Amino acid sequence: MLAGLSVPLWIGVRTLRLEHAEKNLLLSVQQALQNYHVDQERYIPRETLSGHELLSVLSDSGFLEEPFPINPWTRVPYSLLKGEPDHLRYQSDPLFETYTLQTLHPTNDKISRELDSVNSTSLGD
Repeated sequence: MLAGLSVPLWIGVRTLRLEHAEKNLLLSVQQALQNYHVDQERYIPRETLSGHELLSVLSDSGFLEEPFPINPWTRVPYSLLKGEPDHLRYQSDPLFETYTLQTLHPTNDKISRELDSVNSTSLGD
């Protein structure tokens, strides 16, 4: 009976930990993007980037320093290596005036969490 109760509890804790880690990742990257925007007067001039590409651009331009935010899917600081799980996406409009940050569900690539510079600028609980 104890095992029957502990499995749902373990799944719930694991889910909450992942949600918290996704929020922290998005908020850290959002702050770096905002700093980039203030300095460059536009968002990153690429319409789409993977998480690795995005962090590389922000790091190379000095707006995101190591240690990088925790990768929710590996539970270690994000790496620029392309072999680790990368379910973070960046999209911008053609004029680079707005952006969308998304985390994708690891099994089906559906949007799990989203921040954008127009409609959802913060992550409500």
